[in-house]
Amino acid sequence: MKKYFFATVAALLSLTSTQVGAHAVLMESSPKASERLESSPLELSATFNESVGPIFFRVLDQTGAEVGKPGEIRLDGTKMLMSLGESLPKGTYIFTYRVISADTHPVGATFGFSIGQPLGDTTAALAGSTQTRSAWNTLVGFNRWVLYAALLLAVGSALFVLLLNPPPELAAVSFGLGRRAALFAALAYVLAIVLGGADMVLGGAGALFSQKAWLAGLASTLAPSALLGVPAMLLLYWGMGSIETVRRGKLAFCIALGIASFLVTGHAATAPPAWLMSTVVGVHLLTTAFWMGALVPLYRSVGLLPIAEAGALMVRFSKWAVPAVILVLLSGVGISLKQLGSPLEVFGNDYGSVLLTKLVLVGVILAIAAYNRQKLTPALLAGAVDAPVRIGRTIRFEFLVYILVIAAAMGLTLTTPPRAMTAGATGALVNTLSAADTTLRRTLKADSGHTVEIELSPAKVGENMLMATVKDPSGVVISKLADLEVVVAMESAGINDVRTKAQDVGNGMWHAMIAETLIPGEWTLSIDAFVSDYDKISFKTEVTLR
Repeated sequence: MKKYFFATVAALLSLTSTQVGAHAVLMESSPKASERLESSPLELSATFNESVGPIFFRVLDQTGAEVGKPGEIRLDGTKMLMSLGESLPKGTYIFTYRVISADTHPVGATFGFSIGQPLGDTTAALAGSTQTRSAWNTLVGFNRWVLYAALLLAVGSALFVLLLNPPPELAAVSFGLGRRAALFAALAYVLAIVLGGADMVLGGAGALFSQKAWLAGLASTLAPSALLGVPAMLLLYWGMGSIETVRRGKLAFCIALGIASFLVTGHAATAPPAWLMSTVVGVHLLTTAFWMGALVPLYRSVGLLPIAEAGALMVRFSKWAVPAVILVLLSGVGISLKQLGSPLEVFGNDYGSVLLTKLVLVGVILAIAAYNRQKLTPALLAGAVDAPVRIGRTIRFEFLVYILVIAAAMGLTLTTPPRAMTAGATGALVNTLSAADTTLRRTLKADSGHTVEIELSPAKVGENMLMATVKDPSGVVISKLADLEVVVAMESAGINDVRTKAQDVGNGMWHAMIAETLIPGEWTLSIDAFVSDYDKISFKTEVTLR
């Protein structure tokens, strides 16, 4: 089975290298983006959609130097505040922050504001401070996949023995796999702290040995997760050391502790109401672990046990598997609906795409399981000579698909769910429209007669927010588009077709944040509105940013 395991490494690396979305989104700030103040602020603040932990919070001048003699960062619920020790003179300044949310994902933003004069050119400072994605993302994602896979195998291996009471030779197989997985999981918990810390502080190659990275990781929810998970895995390793004296109560305690370690972090378990969602996620993990932990010993059973005895074990597994599948599906639906907000939100965003991929893979697993139960298990019970080979082949393939399911699940934890994006879009709209109005408003018309009304704010160098509403030739708003993409380009700077997927924020309005417009000059702005997957309406205009 090893070759099937390693055959998925390339796919996993590609999944972990995709762009990661953060889940704490800015709802309001003081000062606001592009705001012109008459006097120096005494305090800076940023309000988010959920509780955050500050990594840094600064005000910079146009050279990128920190100014204002900032005081300690304070937290008031979901609001982050920082007092200034000295007044800022007239001029243009940069407001920049980086925070970590309860699900351990760091997020940052940078924008300009001014005091006593119009906003000046912030290009130099922004060019050095708008980058919030670090080189550690791939390692963070891959380590998270290892942690998921190892924990589920360790917990599932113990559950398989506790629930099915297999023959000693098969219990030894299950415990052997579980012990190795437990050690991998314990190591992955520790690595999660330092890798996450390095990602939070945007550390370089030596960040693994940096006190700053370790302290950042320990200050996040990665620390309590490891505080529960590492002892759970080490105790599981010890508890699965002997098949003669199985300590059922201690194994059950370790299983519960291991599952609990996943409930103190992650956007699914920490979504409100936390008590309900953590319970749902716990059930989902426990039932998934049982199924996954059973695959290897079931595969080995057709070689270690007489054919009829292996068939009887398959029947016992099926009796447990049916309620497990029901609980997996029900809990999965509950988690998905919470993160999506609406079933329709499964389309047109990265989170929904990853979720659909996971659902397809789960469907494949269920189809394999049904085939094994209806066709191959009866063949085993009847003593068919070719049954062991056939069922072994399907279990190997099922194990491969499970590895990909875990990769998809890991991808969901690293992708911003629509519930957070909707809150962020609404907050950004309120924040921007209440600032000094430098919004660019235009109506663009396509050859088909369709129009799009756009608002680009602040329509200056730096990150810009685009709001777009598409109308049919009669002027009626198209409330449901399949997708909408924003494309920016600046040929003179060699920047070509940088695409950003917009998010549907309701009532026919689409929202996108364009982070690449950091160079002053003429930009080409295109909007591709997909009425269906195959029917696209394109709009184009030129925008001058200063």
